[in-house]
Amino acid sequence: LTLNMVNSIVVIGSCMIDFVCYSSRLPCAGETLHGYKFVTNFGGKGANQCVAAHKLGGSTTMIARVGDDIWGDKYIENFKELGINCDYVKKTPNFSNGIAQISVADSGANQIIIVAGANSELCGNDIQEAKQAVESADVLVCQLETSADVAMDAMKLCKGLTILNGAPALDKYDPQLITLPSIFCVNESEASVFSGIPVSSVRDAEKALKLLLEKGCKCIIIT
Repeated sequence: LTLNMVNSIVVIGSCMIDFVCYSSRLPCAGETLHGYKFVTNFGGKGANQCVAAHKLGGSTTMIARVGDDIWGDKYIENFKELGINCDYVKKTPNFSNGIAQISVADSGANQIIIVAGANSELCGNDIQEAKQAVESADVLVCQLETSADVAMDAMKLCKGLTILNGAPALDKYDPQLITLPSIFCVNESEASVFSGIPVSSVRDAEKALKLLLEKGCKCIIIT
């Protein structure tokens, strides 16, 4: 299956604005450092995946919540400029847009603070309002920076292929969260959390895969 064969990819998830500072090292507690570079990026696990699928040739629709601030406006404008269907991206009154405050050292070490903002307001009613798009999607993609209940509501509606990127991982979750998706995709640390088995090698990953399949997963990818 190549993306240019897919009629509809619907992505449900987060829209974050990344504020990124670069410095020679990370500050200690209470310390102020001079950095040498600052950039602002459009981020969020959901939006990133939607934009990537679109740039690879997919016909994409985003379902999300943005803030009623300047960053929410900019996010919607960015989707429109890219040609992504954002009919179901809602501005949320009295909420800031989701943001990530990121510090990056020359070594690659980083510190990140995330404030969910409007992303926390994405709910089942938003899925119902987008019901036709979700039901008819060839591929539905969800993650967990927004509510797990929202992801499950959407996966129950979709008649096509459903993919859940289990990030960030949850140590407590409804069993349906991992049994509903056609494909459950996690990295090593996320596989450890969902399975309860520390994953630091291929052999460990195989054990985690086996356990998750026993729990009812249809198909698992560990990256």
